[in-house]
Amino acid sequence: MSLLPSPIPWATALISAADGPIPDYGSPEWVALPDNDRRKVAATVLAAECWRAETDPEWRAWRLRTELEAGQGADDEPARWTPEIVAEVHRTANRPSYAELCDRRGEPDRAGRARQQRRHLGLVPSA
Repeated sequence: MSLLPSPIPWATALISAADGPIPDYGSPEWVALPDNDRRKVAATVLAAECWRAETDPEWRAWRLRTELEAGQGADDEPARWTPEIVAEVHRTANRPSYAELCDRRGEPDRAGRARQQRRHLGLVPSA
């Protein structure tokens, strides 16, 4: 069994019809192409095929298993911080947070988002 879903013949034909290099979907090169350019169509279809493969349940299950297996045993070895990293943490520990800097600049919306992000990351207790 192949890991990726089988290609759709219709999509394969459109991708193969491109004459020349296929730019990445949404890139400046892609935007500059006329809408009827076969390379623009091929890039769009290629992006759709990538999305179709990425959302395939069997592919996702395989990828999750692979990532979990790769992570097994990672906790067996303790983290090692170099003296340089420890010194940098100590040197910068008393600096104001991004939220505090936003407060000083009078940017309450940004400060709020920064605090929300810190809570999301578990860096401060949620109130």
